[in-house]
Amino acid sequence: MLDALGNIGDFVGGIAVIATLIYLAVQVRHNTRSTRLASMQSAMLAAQNIGMLPAQDRDLARVVRVGLATPDELDADEFQQFRYFLMMMLRVHEDMFVQHRAGVVDDETWMARSSSLRTIFSMPGGRKVWDASWRGGRPLSSLTA
Repeated sequence: MLDALGNIGDFVGGIAVIATLIYLAVQVRHNTRSTRLASMQSAMLAAQNIGMLPAQDRDLARVVRVGLATPDELDADEFQQFRYFLMMMLRVHEDMFVQHRAGVVDDETWMARSSSLRTIFSMPGGRKVWDASWRGGRPLSSLTA
């Protein structure tokens, strides 16, 4: 009789361990998903904040517009402002790239963002900033590597 009760106790204990492991697996999965979503939201918000700068500042909007198309029309201070804006944009995308490599930002989102970045740095002003910043360093195609 005691052996039977001991076997039942072992069985119930085993079921409890399995239930606990399932519960923990679900909680870890939920926590991982929440962390990834928060990280992705943070990355997208940073990109949005950079994009809002010229939308809220008429002078910066002009500097970015002229800087992208015909950067030689900017005076030295305006070109530096344009360069700083593009570098801030690049830094936000670098962070997003690191998050993409870590599996936080999905492929579709990263490809869309990197495509926009490649377009900007392929324009005359973007190319000038890229060349001035890296003096023949990384090729532009490395932005999606």
